[in-house]
This record gives sequence, C-alpha cells and structure tokens, in this order.
Amino acid sequence: MTVTVAARDGGSSFVVRVQPGASRSGVVGEQAGVLRLRVCSPPVDGRANAEVVAVLAEVLGLRPRQIEVVSGQTSRTKTVWIDLPPVELEPRLAEVDGVTG
Repeated sequence: MTVTVAARDGGSSFVVRVQPGASRSGVVGEQAGVLRLRVCSPPVDGRANAEVVAVLAEVLGLRPRQIEVVSGQTSRTKTVWIDLPPVELEPRLAEVDGVTG
C-alpha cells in the first residue's frame, strides 16, 4: 500500500477518505496515495472522526492519543497527523491490507 506521507510538526500526516455509516469498520485500500477507510459511526457530533482515530490506532499499532484529525472534520476527505516520523510510519502503512474488521 503506497499512501503519500509528509513530515509535519514532528510527526507525519497523510490524507484519508472516509465512508461513514458502513456495515463494518476498517481499511478499504489505497487510491492515488489516499488511504480509504470505512467506519460504522454516522458523521454526527464527531463520532465518525473518533472512529477514524480508533481504526487507525488499531491497524497501525498506536495509541489513539498519537493520532489527530487535523483538517476535514466535516468532510469525507480528512488529513490525519500521526506522532511518528515518516521513516517509522511508512513501513506500518505498507503492512496495512484490506478490511480489518
């Protein structure tokens, strides 16, 4: 999986495209450098954003506090910040494959 990762504020950032209200949460795949996710939560009161953080934490082996949605809070396309440098994050993203749960 080749997600475009950029160094940002002592960590890394990348773009995710989210499908809220799905039957299962997890990683769908990658398209044009963007990580595609499905989340069960509806896009109401930040619940989908919280689930995006939870799904990413699970698949990347991180704590939720190490992940933040930094832009696109009300959009399906979001930028997330991860408290890891790109050199450590990219191998973890490369291992992510398919729907996780």
